[in-house]
Amino acid sequence: MMSRYSRLFVIASLFYLLVGAMMGIFMASFPSLKGIIHFPHAHTMIIGWISMMIFGLAYHVIPRFSGSPLIAECFQKLHWWLANLGMMGMMIIPILQILFYTQLPLLNILFFIFGFFQFLGILIFVIQILKALKFLNSPLSKPKACCNSHECKVS
Repeated sequence: MMSRYSRLFVIASLFYLLVGAMMGIFMASFPSLKGIIHFPHAHTMIIGWISMMIFGLAYHVIPRFSGSPLIAECFQKLHWWLANLGMMGMMIIPILQILFYTQLPLLNILFFIFGFFQFLGILIFVIQILKALKFLNSPLSKPKACCNSHECKVS
């Protein structure tokens, strides 16, 4: 069974897929919106849909395949919150900047902060996965010696 945060990453991924698809429909239906939502659409589809799905599935699959656990579930929780807060900010801030025809320093700072949340979440993910891959304790990772078996005869 998937952990809570693996499931939440997959659910968030599906949410961002729907939001990104709606943005795409709006861009196709109203070409004047293309300039406004092109950047958030790209972030929603790549970071929101694709990355969140990869995070959720990797957190579930890699520890099982490697035979080595993740560091702790609290890091998945922190990653989930950082990634989703960052994603929301990276969807909303560019739209606000374009709608208000301004590059307010506050909006630029907020965009940087939300982007930094994304970076921290990705860093947590990389550390967790590298930890799980570092110690390959799985019996599947070591081939069994079968020199006397008929299965391993070299032709």
